[in-house]
Amino acid sequence: MLCLHQTKATQIGKKATRITIRDTRTRWGSCSFKGCLSFSWRLVMAPPGVLDYVVAHEVAHLAHMNHGPEFWDTVDSLCPNASNGRAWLSENGSALHRIG
Repeated sequence: MLCLHQTKATQIGKKATRITIRDTRTRWGSCSFKGCLSFSWRLVMAPPGVLDYVVAHEVAHLAHMNHGPEFWDTVDSLCPNASNGRAWLSENGSALHRIG
């Protein structure tokens, strides 16, 4: 996850200030205004493409702190199969959140 975020952040000319892994039950990741990225530990149980999508989503917030069209364009540029990751989380995410 750590190398993955650095590669994606470099692609958009940004850098995260800190990375944390947390025990969250409602979110897969977050990005603070200070550039701190946080991820749920449960992502290790998801398929690699899902992790790729979530990392791309949070890294895109380093450039766009919203969910507007430019944000989604950035996500898609960082993760060409982002729609597959979103779909997988929509179908299977609640089961992962129940673990632990």
